[in-house]
Formats: sequence, C-alpha cells, structure tokens
Amino acid sequence: MHRSLLLPALLAFSGVRAQYTPPDPSGLEGIFVERYYVADANDAADTDGSGDLSSGEVTYRVFVDLKAGYKLITVGGFPGHDLTFNTTTSFFYNDDRGESWASDINDIHLTKNTVMLDSWLTAGAASDAHWGVTKDEDTDGTIQPNNDGGSAGGGPLLANTDPLAGIALSTADGLLAGSPPGILSVGVAPSIFNDYGGATYSSDNFAWSSNIGNVEGPTPSNKILIGQFTTDGTFTFCLNLWVRIPDSLVCQDPNCHEILEFYSEIIPADTLGGGFQVENKFSHPTLCFDSSSQQVDCEGVPGGPAVPGTACDDGNADTQNDVYNAGCQCVGEDCEGVLGGNALPGQPCDDGNPNSVNDTWQTGCVCSGVVGLHEQPGAVAEVIVLPNPVHDRMIVRIARATGARGTLDLRDALGQRVLGRDLGLLAAERTEVLDVEQLASGLYFLEVTVGGTRSVHRIIKR
Repeated sequence: MHRSLLLPALLAFSGVRAQYTPPDPSGLEGIFVERYYVADANDAADTDGSGDLSSGEVTYRVFVDLKAGYKLITVGGFPGHDLTFNTTTSFFYNDDRGESWASDINDIHLTKNTVMLDSWLTAGAASDAHWGVTKDEDTDGTIQPNNDGGSAGGGPLLANTDPLAGIALSTADGLLAGSPPGILSVGVAPSIFNDYGGATYSSDNFAWSSNIGNVEGPTPSNKILIGQFTTDGTFTFCLNLWVRIPDSLVCQDPNCHEILEFYSEIIPADTLGGGFQVENKFSHPTLCFDSSSQQVDCEGVPGGPAVPGTACDDGNADTQNDVYNAGCQCVGEDCEGVLGGNALPGQPCDDGNPNSVNDTWQTGCVCSGVVGLHEQPGAVAEVIVLPNPVHDRMIVRIARATGARGTLDLRDALGQRVLGRDLGLLAAERTEVLDVEQLASGLYFLEVTVGGTRSVHRIIKR
C-alpha cells in the first residue's frame, strides 16, 4: 500500500514527465455565421437610429464554435496573417445609441429604435448585460415586443418574419441575460463600425480579447459571439484566432502546447524550422466567409441541413413521410401517398364495398363505410345535435314529437352500437345529454328514431 502511494511522488521527483502529444486541432469546430435579422421597409423608415438602414439589409452574427472546455484567447491580425472585414456597400451603424464594441451598449437601449441591428465587435457580449447566443439557444424569451417604435412612434420595428432570418426576433432575440466580459484590444481598431463608416478593413497588428482572460461560451455548445455586422452588400471576412486547450489536456513536457493557433492561411513562416514549434498552427475552411455563397436552409440556418427533400414535421399527426418541398414548405403524404394531398381522416373515400355508405378515411388511413345504415332526413320530428365536433358532452334536442316514442343510438364507423337510450313517449320538446368523453376520437353516426322515422347524423368526436 505504501509503495503504491509513494510511486507518483518518486516519479515526479525523478523528473519523469507525461509523454508529449501533438495538439488536436479539432478543438475548433468552426466559425458559425447566423442570419440574425432581415430589415424591412418599416425598419428602413426609422430616422431615430439612422437614415442609412435599407430594406433588405441582413444582420449577421459570427460565432467561434469550440469543443467543450476549449477557450477563446484572442481574435485578430498578426504579421503575415491579415484580419479582414469587408462589404460591397457599407456597414450599418446606429448613430443614436450604437457602439463599436457590444459590451459598451447599455442594455436599456436595446429596445430603442434599431440599436439591436448595430454593427460591432465583441468577445461574447451583446450588451453590457447580455451574452450573445444563437437564437435557437436563447432560453429567456425576447425583449423585442418592448421596442419603442423609433421615429414612427409605435413601429413595428424589428418585426420582420422573413424566413431567411430563421427564428423571428419576437420569438427569440439571441440575448441571454448575464454578466458578459468587456474588451481588451491592441493595435488600430476598425472605424467601419462607428460613425466614421466604411466598407473595408484589413490589419495585421490589431487583436482583441475579453477583459477576463480566456473566455468560453455561455451555453453547452460553447459558441462565443465575436461580432455583429449589418449590411445590404456582400459580406466577407477572414479571421485568425488563438484557442487555449482544456486544463485536463495540458501535459508537463516542456514542448507541450497549451495554445492552438488558427490562421485563415498557413504561410511558409508558420512551418519554418519544423519540430514542436510549428505543431500548433492550423487553418480551417470556415475562417473565411463570403455571404454570396452562403446557402440558407428551409429553417433559415446558414449551411443547415433542412433543404428541400429532407425530413421535417408538418405538425399533422395524420400525415406521414413529411419533407420540405421545393418552396421550403413542410408537407406530408396523405392516405393516398400524395404530398400535401387532402385524402386525410374525415375526408370521403371509397372502401370498395357496394353495401356500405358514408365511406370516410379513418385514423391510420383506413377507408371504411357504414354497412346497413342509410342516412335519412328527419320526416316528422326536428332534431338538433350540438356541438359537432364534440369533445365530451353532446346535446340532442328533439322537437315536434308529441306522443311519439323515441330512441337514440350512437354507432361507430363500422356500424357497431356504442351508446343507446330509450326515450319513451316524447313531449313537445325533449333534450338529452350524451356523455362521449370516453369514446375514441373519430367518426360516429347518431340514429334518432321518432315514431318509426329514423334520421342519421354524422358526428365527429375530437
């Protein structure tokens, strides 16, 4: 026992270290670009934020997507590795309450005019009191309905539901309340995200990081927001960034790397000399982006898998094999295998039996009719059945039946009697309440017989 306890200490004392392992570049899963919003004519008409916002301008959010435990150190331009942001027009800047850094935006201003569409850089923050997250990971609702309407005095602003922007801001705004970090930066910061305006920025001596050191994303996906960009032009960028590996992967060998360096392009100087000093330098295909080649799927997700022909859920339990059609509508096959068809439960069909009537598609896509039951209009009595469709209780009112004997029979779609009642001799008017709550949903037929005359009423049970 004592020997096993002392062994690790003796090995450490003797200078034995963990074996060197080259770093794993898969810590960077990629750069994720979200289409956050598409401005409409109402947004463009606002003059409180700026007169420069045009209808159709797209707001992009850029996230560094890391594996769990990996942390973002810095983003920037380095010698031989330019950082670039470009648009073929200009970047929108909200000159009312906008800022060049998201962490400088007072959160109380986010509900003012078009501040939420401002262009800026960040290291996780979307305001001084909000982390920026992808809209599908936003768990605390939205502040968008509180927008003050800008110069219009009531909007609606930021209310566009263009499917190219995915989830509407009225549903999820990508703002997660919290205490995000501020910014530390070195070099010449871009002026294209403030009131100086501009369309092009390139630098090999500017970088930024969080003021708390290495930063992780606020959700389990570990996506860190690094910028928001609004433009009606083609948006492009090339990024370089450094990432720290998890503490659990740091080894004691002096050659072990704790930092992964990712560059949009690997140059000869990066590999000069070889050996340990070059084994932590990598590239990644997503470090450069061009919005003109960005494919947006049917759910508004850039590069997403929801493309025409792929599976989806149209929300209708009566359809099957739901897929997105060419127009990005989610449609399912009806009971005849037709995409978007109307051969669904409750609709007429032909069960092939000449002795049945009222053939109807049933749940499970079974076409069946009622055998030996013929629907007839009421001859003497007046019968009213409500509500129809019915969920729990059905009211049957019979009038003009004085002195006649009456019966009620409720049958299922196969003609089987599921409920019956002998009414005896009827007065001028009779009201019966039938409890059908326990019956299965589907099609039923109510037979009302008064004085030997029968009327049949089609009933839908929900």
